[in-house]
Amino acid sequence: RALRRLPLAFGWMAKRPIPREITDAWLRPLLSQREIRRDLLKYLRHYNKGDLLAAAERLRSFDRPALVIWALEDRVMPPAHGRRLAALLPHGQLIEIADSYTLIPEDQPGELARAIRQFIRDTP
Repeated sequence: RALRRLPLAFGWMAKRPIPREITDAWLRPLLSQREIRRDLLKYLRHYNKGDLLAAAERLRSFDRPALVIWALEDRVMPPAHGRRLAALLPHGQLIEIADSYTLIPEDQPGELARAIRQFIRDTP
């Protein structure tokens, strides 16, 4: 249980403790299915920042409304990354959520739901 709060686990991802049944559900496929472990390792071994940046650049041609929701206190993906992502999208809108780390649905589910509802309501 304490391992789940370590930075390399969920400690930097959620500001508040995540219920064990939720983290168990997230981890169960990884622990029980060899194919998922294989795919995760493959991704981690071959992660290429250049590929990620090239994919992000292609977002400039996305011509639909897009909502980027980012945590102001995110320790894994800094707020500046969210601002850059929203700026790449021609019709991007950024909403920054306070008092949350990466896992906004766990830390601030109400704020997340409000932001999505408002975007849907205001977007033609």
